[in-house]
Amino acid sequence: MHIEIRNVKSVICHSLQVLLIGVLLCSRALAAELTPIPCAVGNKWEYDTVKLVRATLRFDGRTLSAFRDASYGSSVYEVIGADTKDGVPVYDYREITRTWSASGGDTHSETTELKIVGENGVLRILSSRTESSSENEPDKQEYDPPLLYFSAAEAVAAKSWNVGVMRERETKCTMSARGVGRETVIVPAGTFADCLKVVYSGDNVSGTMDLWNKPFTITGGRSCGVYWIAEGIGVVKELEVATTIAETDGPGGEKLTLEAASCTVSELKPGYVIRKK
Repeated sequence: MHIEIRNVKSVICHSLQVLLIGVLLCSRALAAELTPIPCAVGNKWEYDTVKLVRATLRFDGRTLSAFRDASYGSSVYEVIGADTKDGVPVYDYREITRTWSASGGDTHSETTELKIVGENGVLRILSSRTESSSENEPDKQEYDPPLLYFSAAEAVAAKSWNVGVMRERETKCTMSARGVGRETVIVPAGTFADCLKVVYSGDNVSGTMDLWNKPFTITGGRSCGVYWIAEGIGVVKELEVATTIAETDGPGGEKLTLEAASCTVSELKPGYVIRKK
């Protein structure tokens, strides 16, 4: 925006006031309309999903096993209900992902249900419940205080915020997020201009996990997610990358070391449903 400044004190002051008010109003409007999950019952999004996974098991400097796999499928995200009895609505949000291995034909399904609160450009996660075809028991997590999943004001201003400590079974990771600008995104659902790009990251993954009936202690790992958010639509594209290093006691006191990494890309398909509250 070009502003002509004339050599008159009153005009300068008036121009600056008008400019400041305009910027504040635009920022507030934009913050209120941008969210990764527009909260209205019936909103629904479907994504094409591709996932790459690799893992290597090492012992005494030797590679015992190496695993590589690519899978593809679809993810359906949906706002399925709302509880309004306490004044501020708490929304029931569900993600269902089904993928098929490109090499072996194996199928995998995972369902995650979140309770979320969204108001004034802020989205908070109260709890999560995840069921996976590869696990015998569901994973339930309660967050008190809630996770600050998204803050439109910080994201639009390219500032960072602390999300909180995200947990999955016996692992945890302190996450932060930051808005990093605007990009045009082309996905199966179409071309979305001026999408807000938000990056979530955590580099202190810790905890334990069970593999082959043995407890592995996580000694390192990182998690990163990049999300492109279209105004009034929500997330149109996701890129999620995670790495993990874990170890357990092996024969003779030597350590068995697992190194794993995954990369998942999801792109919005046509037919999404967006309703007003």
